[in-house]
Amino acid sequence: MPLIKFRGDRARKASMAGSDLTESTSPTSSTRSSHSSNGTVNTNVSSVSSFDRVHDHEIRSSFLYGSCYFDTEDYFTQLREDVNVSDNCPSKKTLEEAGEIDIYDAEGNAKPFKSFFNGDMAIGQRQLVLFVRHFYCGACQAYLQALTQSIDPQTYFTMPIPTNIIIIGCGAPSMIPAYKAYTGCPFPIFADPSRALYRALGMSVSFDIGSKRPDYMRDIAPPAWLAGQIKQVGQQTRRQGVRGAMKSGNWLQIGGDFLFEDGEVVWCHRMKNYRDHTEVATLRRILEIDDD
Repeated sequence: MPLIKFRGDRARKASMAGSDLTESTSPTSSTRSSHSSNGTVNTNVSSVSSFDRVHDHEIRSSFLYGSCYFDTEDYFTQLREDVNVSDNCPSKKTLEEAGEIDIYDAEGNAKPFKSFFNGDMAIGQRQLVLFVRHFYCGACQAYLQALTQSIDPQTYFTMPIPTNIIIIGCGAPSMIPAYKAYTGCPFPIFADPSRALYRALGMSVSFDIGSKRPDYMRDIAPPAWLAGQIKQVGQQTRRQGVRGAMKSGNWLQIGGDFLFEDGEVVWCHRMKNYRDHTEVATLRRILEIDDD
């Protein structure tokens, strides 16, 4: 089943555009515990902190109230699985509530989210809102760089249906200038440091980097990705101090991509792991820049 879901006349076309995407599986977890067979309390203090390996993945820990078994493999497997979130478009009620949430520009000026997709202040016939992760995330930076290269000014201003593109991150507004400079992103960037808008629109948190490397990161291996983030933290620390550098946003937050038309969401994709933005080639088809 494709993840792309459109409302209106372009439902069929968008569904075909996203046919290369697959559904994710929901995370699972498994833990189990047992108690001592005689039900007595072990008062031997030395046994309280003793840990004995039972087999490859199961650890036996002796506590005052018996034995506890913890399957580490099952536990960490759930951290490597995609988040189980849907790509259903938000309801009218959800949009009304989300629309009242303020987002901030680089100077800290607040604007209600609804001003970007509803009413006289909305720019373009459609509005594409891309929610990125924290401002140090190398995956999202690579995504914006790939998007910027693919949708250059000429492409942007000649789209079949005029579409305004904005970016929203979950860090502090003060981080926006450095983020914009680093990514070279020409599109307006805003911040939702409370992450209230992320939650309202159904975006989740995750520990999972994703098992598949997307096209927009084909030249970036995970070690280089992590090293780049650490380097940026160091650079920002030298510029703004530790307190300023730690305002990039929650590192577990994942984002999503939402297309608005006539005040409602006609298509959306919620990320299921750290590297799950809609591929740029797919996005071009959704925006009808390219044919199916």
